[in-house]
Amino acid sequence: MRLLVRVVLTDEYEFNEAADGFQALELARRTKPDLVVLDVMLPGGDGLALLERLRADPVLRDIPAIVLTASPDYEMAARTVGAERFFTKPFDPDELRAAVKDLVVSQ
Repeated sequence: MRLLVRVVLTDEYEFNEAADGFQALELARRTKPDLVVLDVMLPGGDGLALLERLRADPVLRDIPAIVLTASPDYEMAARTVGAERFFTKPFDPDELRAAVKDLVVSQ
């Protein structure tokens, strides 16, 4: 999934990626990204827990987040913990690009 997201976004955006939720949190703390794209199912933890940790961090709480998942059942939970956008896999690459552009420009 990381490869697909990278392919969709790297032509227009600088892209960092983490192998799991722990690395993602540390990477976010080091780089303070303009946006995070995360999957609900992550190695070493779930993406919603990671998003809760981002939202609890005073420095990272305002970073927009896009959540990807295979199940639409997670949409309400994702929005409750602060996801600005939610995509069910498989997602339309053009819709992901548009969401990223909207969230990055609106900052």
